[in-house]
Amino acid sequence: NLSRGSASNLLPDVAPLAQGSFAAMATPGQLQMYNKVEISEMFGLDHRAKNPLTGKIQRIHIKPDEKVPDAVVYDIWLEDHTLGNSLRMELLRNELVLFAGYKVPHPLNNMIELRVQTLPKTTPEIAIRTAIRNLKAECKSMLDQFDEGVAEFQAAAAAKEPIRIVDRREEIEPPSELGDRLDEGIRDFERLGPTSSEYDADPEFSPGARSPDAGAGGGPGGSPGDIEDMA
Repeated sequence: NLSRGSASNLLPDVAPLAQGSFAAMATPGQLQMYNKVEISEMFGLDHRAKNPLTGKIQRIHIKPDEKVPDAVVYDIWLEDHTLGNSLRMELLRNELVLFAGYKVPHPLNNMIELRVQTLPKTTPEIAIRTAIRNLKAECKSMLDQFDEGVAEFQAAAAAKEPIRIVDRREEIEPPSELGDRLDEGIRDFERLGPTSSEYDADPEFSPGARSPDAGAGGGPGGSPGDIEDMA
């Protein structure tokens, strides 16, 4: 049995190991991130695409199967399940093809391994070329049908309700209408008050100046004598 003192001495040594084990664990999101193919590997070949038969970096490696007659394995780089499954389905439509299948050997290698076996009447290369030609025709047909459908939809929408591009400037009144309203407002203002000939909007004034209507006595309208006569 260990004493309390000896157990406490072992704790400092065990704690770093425990922390390291927890730190080494990765979450599912981190695993998915680590399993992601780099962009450079999706569009470029590196040393992994070196053909062992020729010793050169090639996109397609052709490896005849020595155990099965009329069978060939194709290593196709820079491709994934999209091309692999399409080729497999198209090859299986051919009556001269006995086996067609593919797999992804490693998730970090952007490469598929396609295996094809045919009857002696033909060869795997001819079968693959025929499948590729048929896939091109099918893709072209789908694109044509899509373009026709889009054109019909646009024509139907235009006939139902014409498309009108709204310009925000149309919501603002034209300058001519604004000018007419301004002139009308000025005329209404002139009818309510004196005109510019009857009223000086900016008269000259000085402290020692007399009003033009003041009389000789300095009163606003006459002399002091006039005021007494009125009284």
